[in-house]
Amino acid sequence: MKNILLLFLISFPFFNYGQSNQILDFKPGYSLETIYRQATSNSSDYEVVYSGNEKFLENLKQNGIVNPTKIKNSFNLETLSKTGKTDKSGNFPITIEYLKSIDANGKTIIPNGTLLYGKTSSSTMPEMDSIVSKGMEESFKNIIFQTVKSTFSQLVMPQKKLKIGESFIQESPLTLPIAGINIEMQITTTYRLKSMNSKNAFFDITQTYTMKMSDSRFETNGAGIGKGDLIYDIPNHFITGNTLVMDFNLDLKSTDFTLQLKSKSDFKQTSEISKN
Repeated sequence: MKNILLLFLISFPFFNYGQSNQILDFKPGYSLETIYRQATSNSSDYEVVYSGNEKFLENLKQNGIVNPTKIKNSFNLETLSKTGKTDKSGNFPITIEYLKSIDANGKTIIPNGTLLYGKTSSSTMPEMDSIVSKGMEESFKNIIFQTVKSTFSQLVMPQKKLKIGESFIQESPLTLPIAGINIEMQITTTYRLKSMNSKNAFFDITQTYTMKMSDSRFETNGAGIGKGDLIYDIPNHFITGNTLVMDFNLDLKSTDFTLQLKSKSDFKQTSEISKN
C-alpha cells in the first residue's frame, strides 16, 4: 500500500506537468471541401430613459418616442456553408446558404435559400463577392451583403500557440447609433485556454467595454462587461461553440437632455462540421 501511495505521489507532479505543457495550435479558419452547418441565436433587451427640459420632452412625444423606451430584439439564424477545391493561389470557393432567419415574431428576416458566394483560405476569413436572392429588394440585398462582409472582417482572430492557462487579447471598435447619436466604444476581449483534449480546446471569454467618445457636445460615462465560453475543434481548426452574455450601461448628458441606457444581450452559436 505504501509503495502504491509513493508511486502515486511521484507520478502526480508528472501528470500535472504533462497536462500543463500541452500546446494548442490555435488557427481558426475554414477547410477545403467541407460543410459547416451553423445555428445562431441572439436576444437583446434595451431600456433608454430620457430627462431634460420641457421642450425636449415634448419633442419626444411628438416623434412618438415613449419614455422610458424599452426594446426587446431577438433572432434565430441557420446557415449552411460549403467550401470547394483549392486553386493555385491556395484559395477555395465558399457558398453560404440561409436556411432559416426569423425574428422574435416568427417573421422571416432573410428569405430562405438566399446565397452568398465568395472565396477563402485556411488562414483567412471569407471574402464575399456576390449575393443571390429571389424576391429581395436590391437595397435590402445590399445591406445584407455589406453586413456579412463587415462581420467576417471583424471575425479575424490571431493565430497562437497556447498552453493551458495562457490567454490572448483582441481589441475592436463598436459604434452604436442611439437617438441619432453615434456612441463609440472599444471592446477588449480576453480568451483564456482553460482545458483541452484530443478533440476540443475550451476557452473562457471575458470582455470589457470602454467609451471612446470625442464629441464635445456630450458628457459621457459608460462601461460594460461580457462573459462566455468558446469551443475550438482542433482537428478541423474551427470554432464550434461560442456563448456570450453582455451587460452595458451608459449615461450621456448635454445642456438640454440626459440619456441613460441599460442593455443586456445573450449570444449563442454552434457549428456542425462534415466533409463535402
